[in-house]
Amino acid sequence: MPTTGEKTRAILATGRIANLPTVCSNILAGFCLSYSLFSAPQHGAFAQANTILPLILLMFACGMIYVAGCMLGDAIDHSFDLKNRPNRPIPLGLLDANQIRFTSYLLFILALVTLCLISPITNSLKPLPQDGIAAIQIHEVFFGCLLTIVVTCYAFYHKKNKAAALVMMGSCRFLLVILAMSFAHKALSNSSSITGQWLPPHLAWLCSTLIIPAIGVAAYTILLSWVASTESKPGVFQSRNILTLMLLAVPLTSIAIILRMPDTMVVHYPCYCVVLVLCYLWMYSGIHALKKSKPIFVSKALAGFCLLDATFLAPFEPIAAAVCVALFLVALGLQKIAPAT
Repeated sequence: MPTTGEKTRAILATGRIANLPTVCSNILAGFCLSYSLFSAPQHGAFAQANTILPLILLMFACGMIYVAGCMLGDAIDHSFDLKNRPNRPIPLGLLDANQIRFTSYLLFILALVTLCLISPITNSLKPLPQDGIAAIQIHEVFFGCLLTIVVTCYAFYHKKNKAAALVMMGSCRFLLVILAMSFAHKALSNSSSITGQWLPPHLAWLCSTLIIPAIGVAAYTILLSWVASTESKPGVFQSRNILTLMLLAVPLTSIAIILRMPDTMVVHYPCYCVVLVLCYLWMYSGIHALKKSKPIFVSKALAGFCLLDATFLAPFEPIAAAVCVALFLVALGLQKIAPAT
């Protein structure tokens, strides 16, 4: 009979609690970039008091989607894990697969309800008819539902088609950033009559510049998932050189944003350089670890999401970039409590 402490650690491991800071950093990157570059370029998201609450609620909702997806995947994979990952909580008998599956569905529902309530809650606490920040737009709920569908599909089918699984995993992180952008960039309106109501789709914010960080995060996800998909196979990762070249190219996409956005403040460049160096040093550490251990590389790469997000944010939102670096440290700390994979 497992003790309460064992069950608690098992639940944390099954929900991949160590990776929640990376979800928060993805949300922070999408939200702050969209808000800073298009809604309030002179002040930034953190200078606006009305952005903090929706940002926190959005992180909470997306965190539930992430945990639910991880739990559902482990519940579905319990037969596979009995042979290949017998040290996971469900094969060990610490958790029941059916109960974990039910919990995951419940979390999905709670997450979607939370996403639908973010704007109304924000509006009820502090009505802002002048900028429409609390008005609900259809694409906010659409991207939330789409993210949930892709996460669920990945949980059910990732063992059946490895190539499709990589695309779905990259799509999950891509949609996470896009969802954050959709909540940040509202259809600005001077009409107080629409505040808190449903607004028609407004996708002008989805410009080529904002797509860059979302694509960068998706590419990074696919690359680390490529290694993670081989964890259960013995031996070293065979395509390490190709992986290295591709990984090193991902942070450089942040330069494309700087070149395309004339509002970048030169005073932020030193911060950007420091964060970029940190990102590459951590990448080097992970690639070096890959020579001996695929799980160690995957754990390092997962925490590295936060540093990648910081490179996108540093030229525009140094404070948000600093928060991402702090989230990176939190992720490393949580990995000592529960495994990241």
